[in-house]
Amino acid sequence: MKKLGFFLCLLVIALTSCDHAYSIDYKLSNSSGHAVTFTSNMYNDFWKNYPDGITIEPRQDTIYLIHEGLGSAHLYKAKDYLLSVYEVYGDTITFTFDDGRYLKYTKEVGNGPFDFEGDHYIWTTERNQGFLNSWDYYGCLTYTITEEDYANCIEP
Repeated sequence: MKKLGFFLCLLVIALTSCDHAYSIDYKLSNSSGHAVTFTSNMYNDFWKNYPDGITIEPRQDTIYLIHEGLGSAHLYKAKDYLLSVYEVYGDTITFTFDDGRYLKYTKEVGNGPFDFEGDHYIWTTERNQGFLNSWDYYGCLTYTITEEDYANCIEP
């Protein structure tokens, strides 16, 4: 009887202690009426894949990065991966519109895509239910470029 109790305890521990996998998509959404190109002053493996930046057509969006890991998808993991682990943003981000007008954001000032508390970001998750627990197995961090952003651009 002790052996059966021991094996049941091991089974419960095994079922509840496994780390689940998660995935986070990073998306840029362009709700302006102009094509826009996203660039950074960072040059690493990520930007080698986008030597001319990431261009988003008007009223379109694009997933530009996918991050996977163990545990649960959380906003703090998404921010950390973007800013420090993978350093996609670097110190400066520029959005250049199809007519040459542009917006420049810096990490030091903490505006634009560096402002995760602003109204440009949307964080969504999908939850999965396991045997004894649940976790967020998917997250999506979307930054939206608006017509108001275009109106605030600097002339070339």
